Amino acid sequence: MFKKTITIVILFLWRCVVGAQVITGVVCDEVTKLPVSDVYVYLDGTSVNTVTNNSGKFELVTRTVFTTKLVLHHLLYETAIIDHPFEELPDTLYIKEQVNTISEVVVYADRFSRKQKMQAFREQFLGMSRAGRSCTIMNEDDIYLYFNMQSHKLFASSDKPIVVVNNYLGYRISFILIDFWVQYFEANLDYRSIQNSFFAVVSSFSDIAPDNRRIKQRRDDVYEKSSNYFFKSFANDSLYANKFVLYNNRIPVNYQNYFAINDTLSQKQIRIISDTNINRRAYFGSKPSGLINLSSV
Repeated sequence: MFKKTITIVILFLWRCVVGAQVITGVVCDEVTKLPVSDVYVYLDGTSVNTVTNNSGKFELVTRTVFTTKLVLHHLLYETAIIDHPFEELPDTLYIKEQVNTISEVVVYADRFSRKQKMQAFREQFLGMSRAGRSCTIMNEDDIYLYFNMQSHKLFASSDKPIVVVNNYLGYRISFILIDFWVQYFEANLDYRSIQNSFFAVVSSFSDIAPDNRRIKQRRDDVYEKSSNYFFKSFANDSLYANKFVLYNNRIPVNYQNYFAINDTLSQKQIRIISDTNINRRAYFGSKPSGLINLSSV
């Protein structure tokens, strides 16, 4: 029997709007004010994407309002990221030309080979699950890797999008790497020595196995264990139907005693019911206030 525990912050707002939504605009050069064609425009973390035409115009059509970012990417320009694209997006969006400068070259002692650093990067970037191990980075040569011997930190960067093919789930994903580092307790690349890590990306994906039944079943299995599925179940008031159990101090509780789920302007809003034990620090003992454990059994 599979069991997974997720710790989340209980103060949140989850939104989902059904109905055709259209985002339009024109992308122009920040200096010349002229339209820029062939700009890759997409909603971060989705397959909703398009390319600007010769007039710099684009149109994105989706059935859902995502709480995500709009990304504008062009090889000759700096990547632009726009927060809240469904809220008052300007008619004209400007991108800044990328200036390629030759930085000062500094040589540091680095005991690890590129092969060793790439393996550590793959483990943290792709994960060590079955799905993660099945992924292939198509352009590893575009990734710069550096280990700082003084701080015991591994850094990674890339001037080009990192293209990953996930054969287990049948996706091709393009990542723009904003930041990546792994902090180790000592100067080695053993995953058991990791103190903490961080990476930030924007991404888009395409389906490379749309008719494969086995891969579709894998996707369903992975999705049903995901936090995204939990939030949708929560918003639709179907936690129990989807086999989620809410625990407070390891005791199963009825989430309806703690949370109210409302429809507001075609959006789902989840709020904590006032004057409940979940709001009191003492009720959680030594645990941080505002945290709950959610288990999918």
